[in-house]
Amino acid sequence: MGAQQETIVRDMLSAWGDGNRPPDIERVVSFFAEDARWTLYMPDGPTVVGRAAIRAELTRQATYVEQVETEITLIASSEDMVMAERRDRFVRNGRSIDRSIAGAFEIDTEGRIAAWRDYFDGLDFAGQAAVSPDLMSGLEGTPTSAGLDTRPPIPEATDGSGLPVALHPPQGVEQAFIEAFCDAWGDGTATSRPDVDRIIAMMAPDAEWRLWVPGGPLVQGRDALRAEINRQIAYSGHNKCNTVHAVSNTRVVIQERSDWAVLLGRPCPHQMIAIYELDDDGLIIRWREYINMADLDRKRGVKAEVAHVQIDH
Repeated sequence: MGAQQETIVRDMLSAWGDGNRPPDIERVVSFFAEDARWTLYMPDGPTVVGRAAIRAELTRQATYVEQVETEITLIASSEDMVMAERRDRFVRNGRSIDRSIAGAFEIDTEGRIAAWRDYFDGLDFAGQAAVSPDLMSGLEGTPTSAGLDTRPPIPEATDGSGLPVALHPPQGVEQAFIEAFCDAWGDGTATSRPDVDRIIAMMAPDAEWRLWVPGGPLVQGRDALRAEINRQIAYSGHNKCNTVHAVSNTRVVIQERSDWAVLLGRPCPHQMIAIYELDDDGLIIRWREYINMADLDRKRGVKAEVAHVQIDH
């Protein structure tokens, strides 16, 4: 839908390098609005505010990151929003990193990036980079000052009633279909439960659900999907999906969400980018979510490998 907007994002990411040439920092900066906000990772990563601060952050990263290469694997857009799934490969302090990531880019009326937020699994990245998942960027713990904001760019849900911001109304039949799919998981109240039959009916017979990217279990086929949903019902409740932004085309819907759930008796707000690919019949054939599992582990008090048993496929 937003071909020009997608070009802006593609060109900005290309300016970071091709694995051989270094980032063209001035070109990268030129794609941002004067008061742009760049959140290094969601949900609790620092936000760099303004062109000058973005330039300084790029210069800082260039001292320990090299051989940057970005591959966009899927992209969708609207007139003011682009969401892109990608693979980022680079060398960080001598260690090779291959990161699965999804980014949300807000585009202003001047055709510049007004906000950029990245979603990825902090546990996976921390393991590759040999750093603590609480210290992924090197800016954590830095006092809020000019050019740096530690406040979340999107509020987390505080209960099952919703968010204190306007939610994205579905645009088009594909987004409406996925929003109905999300509604089937629950309304946030203590008594609601996922409507398993409705959920399964909206997925293709051979559908795949990657619980989180890259290392989450892959659930395949309606029988396995039903079993996994019923397994989750045993320890989760109060589910409520809150779509903050969404983009789509006839085959893909991408949502930026700020959800609520109670997992293992603990409040677990969680933010993500969810990607749904549709088949010829308009059913969900592939579904995957980009979520910071380090953040979710802290909230639920259980590590990902304990909470989920790897499913054979």
